Amino acid sequence: MLHRGIILCWLVAATVLGCKGSEGPARRAQREYVEDVVAFTNTTEQEVRTKMGQGAVPLKDEWLAWEQQGPMTPERIKTFYKQTKNYIYELGHWHLWSSGKFKSDLALVDDMRKKKVKTILDFGGGVGINAFDLARAGFDVTLADLDSETLRFAASRAERRKVPLKIWRSDLEAKAPVPKYDIILALDVLEHLPKDELDSVVDRLIQLKHPGTEVVISAPFGRTAMHPMHLDADEHTKQQVQRLQTELPK
Repeated sequence: MLHRGIILCWLVAATVLGCKGSEGPARRAQREYVEDVVAFTNTTEQEVRTKMGQGAVPLKDEWLAWEQQGPMTPERIKTFYKQTKNYIYELGHWHLWSSGKFKSDLALVDDMRKKKVKTILDFGGGVGINAFDLARAGFDVTLADLDSETLRFAASRAERRKVPLKIWRSDLEAKAPVPKYDIILALDVLEHLPKDELDSVVDRLIQLKHPGTEVVISAPFGRTAMHPMHLDADEHTKQQVQRLQTELPK
């Protein structure tokens, strides 16, 4: 007769969290994240798991509803990102429940180790999943984003898990915590920035480079049905991305 604990472990393995006794890196990361969302939102584990399972849909629906309320000016776009809580669920689901993305994030840490860098800026890093992994691996990491629900959640996680993570509220604080960075990550952020905001961000990030700085960019420009918040690219956009990759401070 099978022990009841073993049966429960098999059952839970089919759910989001899994059994602590048999969890691997992905399952452990998922469990910790859900625990942190529960603590931050003061909701139940089941509520968090249910919402997490919806993936990008709640964020998409919130954006479409926001569009219906008025012109999508740069200020209204920024306000949306500052107040939404749905990124906490959407980004957690994408990073931790997509096996391909989870492996990609681990590969990023390995790549940074091979490069033997010290200081890393995760600009527009949202809930800070990449920043957490890198900080836990021993890098000096700054997580930058708008002063938002998303960044407040990341800061609460860092405090709760005792992760040595610098927080930069880039819309409120003029200076970054570190004057120059070896690596600047701009992963899935540039496609969210209106033209003037993009220009300003590129100007600021260039000032944080030294001659050996590497800029890592992932920018899936272009509105889609599931990601209506992604802005389209034009020639000016491409020029700004090129500036960020190649230009140094004057």
